[in-house]
Amino acid sequence: MLNAAVVGLGWWGKQIVTSLADSTEISVRNGVDVDLDSVRGFADLHGIELGDSYDELLADDAIDAVILVTPHAVHEEQVLAAAAAGKQIFCEKPFALSIESALRMLEACDKAGLGIVGIGHERRFEPALEAMKTHLDAGDFGTLIHIECNWSHNNFTKASTSASTWRKDSKQAPLGTLTALGVHITDYFQSMAGPVASLRATTTQRSDLFPGNDVVVVQFGFESGVTGFMCNIATTPFHSTIKVFGDNGWGEARENSNVDISEPATLTTRWLDEELTIQTYQPQNVVRANLDQWAAAAQGRGDYRFTRDQLLHNVEILQAIVASAESGDEVSVR
Repeated sequence: MLNAAVVGLGWWGKQIVTSLADSTEISVRNGVDVDLDSVRGFADLHGIELGDSYDELLADDAIDAVILVTPHAVHEEQVLAAAAAGKQIFCEKPFALSIESALRMLEACDKAGLGIVGIGHERRFEPALEAMKTHLDAGDFGTLIHIECNWSHNNFTKASTSASTWRKDSKQAPLGTLTALGVHITDYFQSMAGPVASLRATTTQRSDLFPGNDVVVVQFGFESGVTGFMCNIATTPFHSTIKVFGDNGWGEARENSNVDISEPATLTTRWLDEELTIQTYQPQNVVRANLDQWAAAAQGRGDYRFTRDQLLHNVEILQAIVASAESGDEVSVR
């Protein structure tokens, strides 16, 4: 078992601690936050030793791993420091905002002998999405033609997450909810269709409830020849559908709530015989599933679902989306 510290105890940091309560792979011993008074009650409830110094935490030999739930702009600095201290590292998404930063981070992890770096893309573990990936890998859809998603929610306009003001800062979180929602989808897309060759992104502001661009739309061309489409809206109630189209059938995975709220999901499929099936999947603790798989792999037990190349490529996709939105042009990713 890894003795871990969660760095950043905001809305999502608290969700991670709660999700790991019954983990057999990770024991959350410490927490670090810049505002101790606001999280003291939570830390006491969960038996977490609390501090405000990341450097002191890294010097603690009793801590095996850090789980970084901090603003994107500080990921590189914190990963480099953790690697130098020999800690196992799980970093919330996006791993970095540029491929240059991501490469420096992974180089530091390699030098420290850290073979596995965890990444906060728990959507790959959602049962309906796993089932759709299983259908694809089994050839049930036939030749993959097109993949698309609309994942939108207005969580960052609500009072419960209003403290996360950095998520609304375009310098720290470019293009609305791209770094909160979109990077999850681009990760899932590449797991289904492979690397992205080129893309074109557009943005707009339709509502005053979210500062800056509250709509992000991206068209993808994959190296495999598959086409794709993604939309993220920051100011509409929760909606999530991912659709896969092949020449033997199609599938649509529909989530009804964010991962912090337990509601069933569905996978609808239709095949060449026109048979339409709808399968319901009960909610699972996918946050823990991701963290547990990472922790086991970091300790030499089993594989981790995310490859190094996929981690890097998702940063390339993010950087290309931002560049395309700024220029208005189609951008080559690789």
